[in-house]
Amino acid sequence: MNYLFIFLNGSVFFWLLAGWPLHRRPALHMMWMTLGFALDVALLLFIEIDRKATGQLFAPMGPWLVVHILIAIVLVPWYPLLLYSGGKVSAGKPKTFHKRMALTFFALRFALWITAILAMADKAAN
Repeated sequence: MNYLFIFLNGSVFFWLLAGWPLHRRPALHMMWMTLGFALDVALLLFIEIDRKATGQLFAPMGPWLVVHILIAIVLVPWYPLLLYSGGKVSAGKPKTFHKRMALTFFALRFALWITAILAMADKAAN
């Protein structure tokens, strides 16, 4: 199992999680979360370059990897959506939509981290 990826993935997740309580300081929250999103995209690119992930999409894979990939695909539109809705909130619009999207994002992002660990463990066991 590659512990570097587990550590990096978890670090990005906890970076994003640490930005959540900063919502009371909008400018800091927006910078923190935008950097966290950039780190997440950089991690995705790192995985693609290191493992040529998209080239393996049609190779046989375990069930945890399939779930991981599906969660990752679902998460892609969340980043611009959260940036856009967060901008609206900072401009004085209601927080309800952004808050709901953020809660769903964190649940999915946590599931992404866990399924990455499970997929790597499954691959190591086979």
